Amino acid sequence: MCLVRHVLAALAALLLLPVGLVVLLLRPRLFTGLGERLGARPAQAPGGVWVHAAALGELRAASPLIERLRASGRRVCTSASNLDGREVMRRRQPQLPCHLAPLDHPWCVALALARAAPAALVLVETELWPCWIAAARRRGVPVVLVSGRLSDRSFPRYRRVRAWLAPTFARLVAVGARSECDAERFRALGTPAERVSVIGDLKLDCAEPLPLPPPDLAERLAASAYWVAGSTHSGEESLLLDAFDRLEDDGLASALVLAPRHPSRAGEVRRLVRRRGRRARLRSRLEGPPLGPGEVLVLDTLGELASLYRGARVVFVGGSLVPIGGHDVLEPARAGRPVLFGPHIANTRESAEILVGVGAGREVHDARSLGDALCALLEAPERADALGESGRMALLAHHGSAARAQQLVEAVLDAAPAA
Repeated sequence: MCLVRHVLAALAALLLLPVGLVVLLLRPRLFTGLGERLGARPAQAPGGVWVHAAALGELRAASPLIERLRASGRRVCTSASNLDGREVMRRRQPQLPCHLAPLDHPWCVALALARAAPAALVLVETELWPCWIAAARRRGVPVVLVSGRLSDRSFPRYRRVRAWLAPTFARLVAVGARSECDAERFRALGTPAERVSVIGDLKLDCAEPLPLPPPDLAERLAASAYWVAGSTHSGEESLLLDAFDRLEDDGLASALVLAPRHPSRAGEVRRLVRRRGRRARLRSRLEGPPLGPGEVLVLDTLGELASLYRGARVVFVGGSLVPIGGHDVLEPARAGRPVLFGPHIANTRESAEILVGVGAGREVHDARSLGDALCALLEAPERADALGESGRMALLAHHGSAARAQQLVEAVLDAAPAA
């Protein structure tokens, strides 16, 4: 079997090499951290816990679990699938090793596991990488999934290839699912029923306080009421600007902070705003007077979006008016702000439904309904504050997920045979 695995790995490497070279030529930024993606991370003392999450939002949600494990005496290292998550994590917690995840190829994951030498691999949400999970189990490293979710969109896809993925789901030693619905889906895809439990959503239990905005940014946002559109994608910004026009037509003066999901799109977004006849300012070059009514601040930096939610009148969360699946609606809710989002919320449906249930969240479908919702909230700030506070209080009822996740991980570590 070992020989067969190596032959298949070699064939996969040969087949994927031309594709990989083309991707690197088209996206040179991927050269950054390429060694880590190939598995060449710094060697660590054996016996720690490796926590992996896709991006910054998931790493932030896992922070209470990470801190609990460290407080119990466990050494922890982390990884992210993208550069942005790695860089912000390194900046915020320099004492905590954070590297890029290895490519899901047998040689890459084998090298990364050998270098990290973990006692357990903890995956967050949907980071289900077949080669990585298989390699961990071959090395005797138990794999735990916490805050596990299978969205309405992803579950049918997994089910179509169940025969191929069933071994991956069966190799999970423990799954702490977000909800009973998610738990049933993991069982249906091949995870033994006795290994699946419901621990809740780590994002709902995130105890990390929202940061305050940097002084220079706070100073330039203090002059006008502003609303935030966070994590937007192509096709959404034009709808947001249509809604902005509607606010002004109704005599409601405000400024807009527009944060594209990928900061590399900031220049494109700024040009769009200017074509619409509005002044657009980039956060990285923010100088001069405070942001005035009708102006747009385009956020082209990392790690500052959450700090702006506190002072916003209302927040729109992107990736939801276009078929992306939606992004984190909980950060603005924790800041006590009412949250708007589009109909495409497969990735965050449970969280959105909690907010809708208490009046703190509202689904919009186009520029017109977005404009209607913004007008209603901006012209009645006291009502907006009350709705936002109801959302913040609703999240308090979900505390405890991090503690349950820690118990799950510790139980697996205690049950694992000594090295």
